Amino acid sequence: MRAGLRRTVGTSVLLASTLLPVLAQAQAQAGQRPAASRDTTRKAGTLSADERRAVQEAVGKARAINRRRLRGDSATLSRRNEEAATSAFGSPDARAVFDRARQAREAQDSALRSYRATTTQRMSVHMGARRLGLEKLLFRGENVADISWRRDVGVRVRPVGSRMTVPLASEVAGDFVSAVSIPYFPGREQLWFPSSDFGKVKTEVDDRDIIHPLARGAERFYRYDTGDSASITLSEGRVIRLQELRISARKPDWRTFVGSFWFDRDGGQLVRAAYRLSTEIDIWGVASEEAKKDILENASLNPVRDSVLRAQLPREVYVKDSIERAREGKSQGQNPDDEVPAWVTATMRPMRAKLDAITVEYALYKGKFWLPRAHSATASADVMFMRIPFRLDEKFTYADVDGDFTLAALPLARNRFDAGPGRDSTNVDLDTGVEVTVSAPGKRRVPTDSARRDSLEQRRYGRSKVTQCRTDSTWTKVEERYEGSLRIAYDMPCDMERLATSPALPALGANDEELFDLRSAEQLANALSMSLQVPFAPQLPTIRSGSDLFRYNRVEGLSAGVEVKQVLGAGYTLRGVGRIGHADLHANGELALIRSNGARTVSATVYHRLAAMNPEWAGALTLGPSLPAFLYGRDEGFYYRTYGFELGERREQRRGALEYRLFVERQWTAGDSDVVNTFSLARAFGDNRFRENLVSEPGSYAGVSGTWTRMLLERPRGLRMTGLARVEAATGTFEYARGAIESTISRPVGPFATALTGSIGSSIGRVPFQRGFAVGGVRTVRGQLPGTQLGDAFWFSRAEIGARNGAFRPVAFFDVGWAGSRKTFGSIQPQRGAGLGFGLLDGLIRFDIARGLYPSKKWRLDLYLEAPL
Repeated sequence: MRAGLRRTVGTSVLLASTLLPVLAQAQAQAGQRPAASRDTTRKAGTLSADERRAVQEAVGKARAINRRRLRGDSATLSRRNEEAATSAFGSPDARAVFDRARQAREAQDSALRSYRATTTQRMSVHMGARRLGLEKLLFRGENVADISWRRDVGVRVRPVGSRMTVPLASEVAGDFVSAVSIPYFPGREQLWFPSSDFGKVKTEVDDRDIIHPLARGAERFYRYDTGDSASITLSEGRVIRLQELRISARKPDWRTFVGSFWFDRDGGQLVRAAYRLSTEIDIWGVASEEAKKDILENASLNPVRDSVLRAQLPREVYVKDSIERAREGKSQGQNPDDEVPAWVTATMRPMRAKLDAITVEYALYKGKFWLPRAHSATASADVMFMRIPFRLDEKFTYADVDGDFTLAALPLARNRFDAGPGRDSTNVDLDTGVEVTVSAPGKRRVPTDSARRDSLEQRRYGRSKVTQCRTDSTWTKVEERYEGSLRIAYDMPCDMERLATSPALPALGANDEELFDLRSAEQLANALSMSLQVPFAPQLPTIRSGSDLFRYNRVEGLSAGVEVKQVLGAGYTLRGVGRIGHADLHANGELALIRSNGARTVSATVYHRLAAMNPEWAGALTLGPSLPAFLYGRDEGFYYRTYGFELGERREQRRGALEYRLFVERQWTAGDSDVVNTFSLARAFGDNRFRENLVSEPGSYAGVSGTWTRMLLERPRGLRMTGLARVEAATGTFEYARGAIESTISRPVGPFATALTGSIGSSIGRVPFQRGFAVGGVRTVRGQLPGTQLGDAFWFSRAEIGARNGAFRPVAFFDVGWAGSRKTFGSIQPQRGAGLGFGLLDGLIRFDIARGLYPSKKWRLDLYLEAPL
């Protein structure tokens, strides 16, 4: 199963990765299919790092040959494709546009001789602990580079600026240069996807990877229909007619797209497009599916692999690899290590990713050359309690198209198996990750400051840089992409730190809207409406449980949930969740019909559930409040029961989200369990017991509620400001409306990081007790008990100061707040608390020692998720 998981994450790592190094490496190697993901990773033995890479490349070729053999002969495939084509097209016109687009994709453009362009690129990864809440910048990479290409020479890249920003780290080593996109080269794919699969045109469909909608055989997976049409009039009066082709997958599958594609009607060239994956990626589910396919495929792979390795590798390398495979097979047998333990798959849930939108725009140069102008992608991943949004934007500006300029030839590739006479070769021990330098025979050298500096540079950038920079101010790095089909020469400055401080880079505080034409991208993405979906095609339901369906609180004790989910097609999903708590033995459940197009989700739900008073502060019955409740008997929430019906919508925006619901429900006290005796780990070692739950006022209501969150300002190492607003209005037993706003401002000041949070809210009408505001506890005033003050109005403020490095940060804080009747606003002394804390991962996990100052003057220990610092 691990092999399947590696392949799945290898394809979607830019969407679902939770580890920054993996994410950065995947993007840095864009265009290089991770061969290791196609073969079981072995422990280091006699093979050097270069030899191992050569083996992996050969194994990749063997796998491709074997897959072509398994797919069957060309006549059979052609017959199947023609049969599928009879139902793939909505009209003869759609097929005509499709055929011209396929021919244009496969044809090699021999007219364009050269171009020079500048690329600007930004990739940002954020992280948050709640669906609607404070998101922190996890990683940002930016590039500005000059790219030159000549058909008779190849591609040369001159980085102008390259910067990686990791707020969690005090120092970032390395560069982001290898992530630079090449706008055009012969055989380049017209569509774009932040993955190696969409770099070089592949004529035939590979149903184990992302399926291109124009590849031969795609008719078996897609349906096509014409949409709108448009015309472009050039300055010389020439009119170019554009035709939209609306493409949708035949069934929900993470390998397929739905989208709006605009083609030059006469030439078939792609002009602009907006597309997304036809369904979200369930990482564990896909990995399990891929593992089963691997077992069947590997049974026939070994003979082909052996033939390819024998033909392509030097005899000594082939022998070494054979010995390692034999040793591995003897020691591992059936490879039990390939199975991910059940407790891991159960704990690491949810683990899913979705691609909201990709947009591609081309521009016409010299009246005949269509070249990419802009790319944009937005995606997100959910991993346990973490939400990880991802954005990638790039644009290209051309200084010369089809001009006659000179370009230096690309350096010759070095023989990977020959370190050269008198040179050192560097290998990597894959067991320990430690580089081992093997020196060729010669005079023994004594390390000096210069030698140590060269050693550091060699580990970071390679031997080539050290050698060239001894006699020059620049050095050239040669890289291969797309299984060796494209070679790129990077002309780099010897002083690599100059790239990070280059004036050509955008200002740290510049937002995406200032750098890229996002209005045009958003207009394209609007085509991905609810109507552009896969057809109605119900899939088999799935049943699961996991850590995301377990919770612990003062009412239910341990509550275990089971989810049944069925993808119906046309954007619809049917989801049911049932649960029961061990303390109250009260069954809860909900049944929802959900429709989504990625960025927008609409749902209709009937439910009988436990609800939280002030869920924005107590964590809304999720992992955050469950951990301290179980570990030391501290539950920050107060709860009531409700049943009813709701219509909800969630709109994800580039810098925030909007969520609202219309509801009709009945509310009453969640007091039918013996909460005093509810088990907790703390009570097993002492006499800590939960406080009793608050009594609610029974009532029936119809109303609307909404939450809006927005990143108002973001400078990676400067000022950041977030805003959040909540409103609710209802009528029924009581008529009321309530609202609150909250904002957090953070910025570094010298060696320190500071944050200030302020929030205020009030209401009108008669607010039921369970819909009032409760101030006190880790989310409002630390050091005080939850619910120290309650009422229909509130305010609080929290100030924090800590170390600048966010990986592990000591923090000092002071909180002050008040809640009560709006009629007595400001007339009652506010509660206060102060203390020290320790934050991990920029406050994603936080441990505090707080001292109440008023009214309670006791010490409290708190563990929770998502703090400003």
